[in-house]
Amino acid sequence: MVFRAWTQRNAMNSKRDATKKRFLATILLSSNRRWTRRDKVSRRRYVMLVLSVFTICMALLVPMFGKPGSPVTPANDGIPWASKPEEVDGSDDANKTILSIAVSMDADEYEYWKKQNQLFERSHPQISISMTNIRDKDADEARKQAVEADEPYDMMLLDNDRVREFAVQGFLLPADEVVTGDAAADQLEALTSIVKWNGSLWGVPLDSDPLLVVWQKGLLKSAGLTLPPINLQALRSMVEQLATSVPEGVSPFNLNTADAKQMIAWLGMFRENGVPAGDLSSFNLSEKQQLQYAADQGRMVYRLDPVQQKAQLMEAFQTGKLLSAVIPWSVYQSLTNDQRNLLMVSTQNGPLVRTNGRSFVLMAETEKLTEAREYINEMTMTSEQLDRYKRMNRLPSRISAMTREYEYSLITDRPPHFLVNLLGQSVQATSDPAWNERWERFSQLCAQLGGNSHSFSKAAASKFIAQWNMEPEEESDAEAPLQKSLETNT
Repeated sequence: MVFRAWTQRNAMNSKRDATKKRFLATILLSSNRRWTRRDKVSRRRYVMLVLSVFTICMALLVPMFGKPGSPVTPANDGIPWASKPEEVDGSDDANKTILSIAVSMDADEYEYWKKQNQLFERSHPQISISMTNIRDKDADEARKQAVEADEPYDMMLLDNDRVREFAVQGFLLPADEVVTGDAAADQLEALTSIVKWNGSLWGVPLDSDPLLVVWQKGLLKSAGLTLPPINLQALRSMVEQLATSVPEGVSPFNLNTADAKQMIAWLGMFRENGVPAGDLSSFNLSEKQQLQYAADQGRMVYRLDPVQQKAQLMEAFQTGKLLSAVIPWSVYQSLTNDQRNLLMVSTQNGPLVRTNGRSFVLMAETEKLTEAREYINEMTMTSEQLDRYKRMNRLPSRISAMTREYEYSLITDRPPHFLVNLLGQSVQATSDPAWNERWERFSQLCAQLGGNSHSFSKAAASKFIAQWNMEPEEESDAEAPLQKSLETNT
């Protein structure tokens, strides 16, 4: 009995011990699991922190490694060296293309172009502009000197009268590829017709300052006319009628005989004389009669320079003493509204003899066609032309610049629409290759007339006609009869 009781007690103790062991094991296992989970979270956070620090350090160090001039140790010999970009003469100018351009203009306009060239260089860092002002030289002489010095010009800004002469002699390249598409359709015919030759365009028109014939409206009205006279016979009749209504007398025109350009425009003021005057051909009968009529008027003819003596010229118009005059557009544009309202422009529908236009030309020696085209295209944009119009008073060469949305703007801000009709037709002068030679001779003969310092007498007129036509001087005091074909102004 005792033994059985002891055996049962030992069995119960063993069960109790086993239960305690299982309980303790369960507690330990649970504790281990919790600590294991915490360890995993801590390690993950630690790894993330280390990676973040490493990333930040690399971000700070990488620019230092790539910075020019920072020491770099090559793997072969361990000798540090400086990594620097290659320099040529210490600047980037050696990589630029120098575009050489010859122009002829006054000092104020030249300063304007230098500033425009600086703006162009900023937007085209690969191009450098070298502009030379040849104002005191003939364009051809300047070209020859540049070629002889082995520094030929890439481009020139030429008077339109000289373009064909240069083209025929082989000094230029065609400009057809520069003026294409919409740009070609946007050009004014009066400016392109004079720079065309052999089916090609040899210049890109830039601007113009045409010579206009203006008439005093009040005097036209006093003579019973609403439009200017269309020929010399009509002018004669008008002046005779005014002589009866204006006792103090009226000068039929202002004529500065020493100014060859004004003489050409004045001789071509009537349509029948437009072409011969523009071409500088020998005086025909109608032109002779016009010159003789100017001599007949004697002391009544004004001889003022429209540019230098603008105030005196306008005073003559305002007091009703002057009927007509030839003035550049830039002078007309500079007048006040009241002064312009006194005048009527007779050349609205032609003929236009003198445009005083200029064009960019490509020289045959150039190898920089791409850069030249970029320059021409940018400098002849509508916006650029309107900017120059406001500054220089020279008319744009593009139709779009003449017809932009400036309907209510002043004439100083945009050119009037009637000029589109005037410049939209071919100019009277054809400017053949020999034109410049005739121009030089004509200018010399005009200079001999003396301008303001000498009256334009009958003898001076006869001598001028004979010298220009290279024919014997006519000795006759009788007035030459007018052509029967001349029409009167109705």
